Amino acid sequence: MKNMRHGVFALIMLLVGFPVFAGSGSGGGNSLIEPLGAMLLAAAVVAIILSYAKQASLFAFIIVGVLGGIFGVREVINKDVMTAFVDIGITLLLFMAGMEVDIPGLIKRWKLLIINGFGQIIGLFGISAALGLLYVGIDTDYMVAAGLPAENATPALIYFALCLTLSSTILVIGTLKSTGQIGQEHGQVALGLMVLQDIVAVVALAILGSLNPDKVGGASLGVEVAMIFGKMIGLAIVLYFVTKYLLNPLFKFFAKSGELLFIGTLGYGMGVAALCEVIHFSSGIGAFFAGATLAALPYRHEIEDKVEPLKAFGIILFFMGLGFDISELKPEQMLGGLAEGFILAVLVVVLTIPLMLLLGYLSRLNGKPSFLMGAIINQSSEFSLMLAVLCWQYKLFDPHLFIVITLVVLISFFFSSLGHQFLDPIYGAFAKTLSFMDGRSTAAEESGSEEFEMDGHVVIMEYNELAIEIADFYAKRGQQVLLLDLDPDITDYFKNQHDHSNIHAHYSNMADPDVWEDLAFNKAKIVISCMDGGQEAEMAISRWLKKEAPDVPFIAATSSHEETLELYEAGARYVIQTEYLAAKSFREIFEIEVSKPLKDAFRTVGESHLSETKKLQEGLGDAFAKA
Repeated sequence: MKNMRHGVFALIMLLVGFPVFAGSGSGGGNSLIEPLGAMLLAAAVVAIILSYAKQASLFAFIIVGVLGGIFGVREVINKDVMTAFVDIGITLLLFMAGMEVDIPGLIKRWKLLIINGFGQIIGLFGISAALGLLYVGIDTDYMVAAGLPAENATPALIYFALCLTLSSTILVIGTLKSTGQIGQEHGQVALGLMVLQDIVAVVALAILGSLNPDKVGGASLGVEVAMIFGKMIGLAIVLYFVTKYLLNPLFKFFAKSGELLFIGTLGYGMGVAALCEVIHFSSGIGAFFAGATLAALPYRHEIEDKVEPLKAFGIILFFMGLGFDISELKPEQMLGGLAEGFILAVLVVVLTIPLMLLLGYLSRLNGKPSFLMGAIINQSSEFSLMLAVLCWQYKLFDPHLFIVITLVVLISFFFSSLGHQFLDPIYGAFAKTLSFMDGRSTAAEESGSEEFEMDGHVVIMEYNELAIEIADFYAKRGQQVLLLDLDPDITDYFKNQHDHSNIHAHYSNMADPDVWEDLAFNKAKIVISCMDGGQEAEMAISRWLKKEAPDVPFIAATSSHEETLELYEAGARYVIQTEYLAAKSFREIFEIEVSKPLKDAFRTVGESHLSETKKLQEGLGDAFAKA
C-alpha cells in the first residue's frame, strides 16, 4: 500500500480503457487491457471447467492469477503498476470483508463465539506456531541463514502461525450460501467466527503495513504497535460519529437510486482509504473500517448487491500481483517448499475438525454443527496470502517461507472445497461416534427470546395498501412480519413505530436471491409479494421456493390475467389478481347500494372509505406518499 494515488489512477485508466504503459523492459508501451482481458477470459474458462468439478470459482482466479504472473504478465506490466494493482485488490477485498461484519450478530452469540471463535484462533495458532518452530525451524539461526535480520525471528514465527490459523471468509460464505446452511446453527456461528478472524487479520495487517520496514523487530516494536492501535481506535471513534450523524441521512438519499448507491458506496470506501494514506496509516485498514460502518446501515443488503462484483475484481488484481511476485522466484525456490506446503496444508485441513469438535463440546454444541463447522472452515485464507506478501516485503519471510504459505493456501483451498461437496456423507460416517455430544445445544440460550427470529415469520414484499392490510392482519394476531421495501422512508417509518412492533421493515432488493437466503424465505410461514410490476422477480421467487421449500406458500399479486396464469404455472400457491378482486368486491357493493334511494345510495360506504383513506394518509400515509 505504498501509493494509493497510483492505485486509483491505474483503476480509472483500466475502467475507461485508456492505455497504460508498462514502462520498462521489452514490454514497455503495451496496453494493460490485453493482459488483463486475457486473464479475465481465462478465469471465466477455468471457472466453467472447475464448476463441473464443483470447485469454487475463487480457485479459478487463483490459478489464472498465479499462472498469468509466471507466464507472461511480468513481461508486459511494470512492477510499480503491478504493486498498484495489488494495493487496489487488497483495498477492495478488505472493504468487502468489512461489510461482512455483523456487530449485533456477534453480540447475540457472544457465548458461543468466545469459546468457538477465540478457541479456534488460539488453538490453531498454538499448533501452527509449534509447527513453524519444530517442523519448519523458524528461529534466529533460520533467519541468519536466510539472510534476514535475526531480531525478526519472533515476528516471523508469529505471522507464519497466523497465516495457518486464518480461514477463507470468501470460501466459507460461498459454501454456506450454496448449500443453504447459512441460516443454520453452525452456519451462523461460522459467520461470527469469520468476522473475528477478519478483525484479527486486519489488526495484523495494520501492524505490519504501518511499520517501518527497516525496524520491524527490536525494542521499538512495542511503541510502534501501541501507536498503531491508537490510530485504529481514533479512526473507529471518528467513523462512529460519521456513521451516526452523516452516513445515515446521506445513504438514505443514495438508496433512492441504484447508481447513486454504488457511486456513494465506492466513493466513501475509497475516500476513507485515501484519508488513512494521508495520516500514514494503512489504506486497506481504512477500507475495512469503511465497510464495517456501511454494514451497520439499514441498506447493507442492497449495498452488498451493488458492490459485490468488486470482490471478484479485487481477487483478480490481487492474485495477478501474487503471480507477479512468484515469477521472481527461481524454479528451485518454487519447488523447494512443495513438500512442506503439502504437509502443512493437509494438517490444516485435518486438524481443524477435531479442534472444532473439542470447542463444540466445551460450548455445548451438538455433534453435527460442531463437525460441519470444522469441515467448512478447514482451509487457509486469502488474508494469509496478503500477510505473506507483506512479510516477504518486510524481510520477515524469505522466498522459502513465502512459497510455503502460498502452497498451503492453494492446496488447502483445493482439498477443503472438494470436501464441501460431501459434507453430509462425511458426517454420516462419524455420526454414531459423535452422538454423545447431542442434546446439549445452547442455541436457544444464544438466540435470545425477545429477538426477531427469521423462522416461522411472515414475509411481505413491497409496501402499498394491499401489503399494509396483510401485514396488519398478521401483526394483530401476534405474528412476526418482515416487510421488505426499497424505499428508505418506508423502512424508517416502521422502525420508529411502537404500535407496529410486530412489523419489522427491512431495506432489501427483493429480486436478489442472496436476500431470499439471508432473510430465510425457506423458513417463513408464508411469503407474499405485493410488488407492482415485479413479475420476473415473483416468478424467480416462486421457482426458488418450489425447489428449496415446497411447503412454504407463495402468494403473488398482479392485475393481469396473463401474468396470473404464468405465476400459477411457476408454482405460486395463490395469485391476488387485483382487478378481478376489485371488480368482484365492487359488484357486491353495487348490488347492495343500487337498491337504496338515490339520496342514500353509496353515501355510507363512500363516507367509510373516505374515513379509512384519511387514516391511512395520517402518519403512515406520509411515508406512502413519498413512495
